[in-house]
Amino acid sequence: MSVPIGKVDSKRTSVYRKKFMSRFLGWILVVTVFIGCDTRNPAATNPAPTNTVAIQQPSEPVAAASTSLISVLAWNVESGGSDPAIIAQQLGALDKHDIYCLSEVTSKSFERYSESLGSNFMSVNGKTGRDDRLQIIFNKDRFELLEQKEMMEYRDYILNNGTHRSPLYVRLQDRETGVQFIVMTNHLARGKADLRTQQAIGLREWARDQNVGVINIGDFNMDYDFHTERGNEAFPEIIRDNIFSWAKPVELVDTNWADSDGDGKDNYPDSMLDFAFVAGPAKDWNPVCRVVVRDGDFPDDKTTSDHRPIELKLTVPNDN
Repeated sequence: MSVPIGKVDSKRTSVYRKKFMSRFLGWILVVTVFIGCDTRNPAATNPAPTNTVAIQQPSEPVAAASTSLISVLAWNVESGGSDPAIIAQQLGALDKHDIYCLSEVTSKSFERYSESLGSNFMSVNGKTGRDDRLQIIFNKDRFELLEQKEMMEYRDYILNNGTHRSPLYVRLQDRETGVQFIVMTNHLARGKADLRTQQAIGLREWARDQNVGVINIGDFNMDYDFHTERGNEAFPEIIRDNIFSWAKPVELVDTNWADSDGDGKDNYPDSMLDFAFVAGPAKDWNPVCRVVVRDGDFPDDKTTSDHRPIELKLTVPNDN
């Protein structure tokens, strides 16, 4: 039987009202009990969703409990064009690093530069290059020296024709974690392009044969241009076959000042000579490179270097 719109059976309406009031009172009772029993902190009643993660983008690598940070600084200190006393002061004033790789060092300056960093640092000094030698200084409290070597050649590749600097490297072991790795520093030939290219090939082939992570950092004289994104002939050779990876700086900044004509302007703007390369397991250590810029560093004068330092930081998994 249909009921016309607007005419509702009064008995049925009464039943509906009773059912509605009963349910309504029941819900009020449940809510009252629930609120009365909740003694938690009000903020805890609205927790953040479990799938929300606070993301922090650090400006520097951050080591987790299972990793360690290793920091390396490389600097061509321009022997003959700077004052070693000033360079030593500037070295000591820079942020502390675990390992320092210096180029264009005179034999008389080895001890001065090492001492400027503290008594817990050990120096390995190059013997080739006359007054433009190489030096590696490392924290001896943290690392044990396993091997040190200068290389005149590798296989059939000439690395030093007798008038340049031989690549210098140390093999280190972290005393706490047991991780072994190699740090090499270089100052490749400037005026002899053929020799520089052969050096790059020889270093690449040497790195191919290593069984630990390799850090190769220094002045490579590869003339990388920021606009063309190319270097000279040696640059593609050292990164060929993906043996070495270039740890490209987070910001491309000139690393060398040259003003041979004395006009107060850099002859080679927007370019770099100093590089950090990594090979083997070190390619997976999240290498982060930065050019170190200090107030008033360029143009340089007769007491300061015509190069800027570069730093490399790596996040290394712990073996132990």
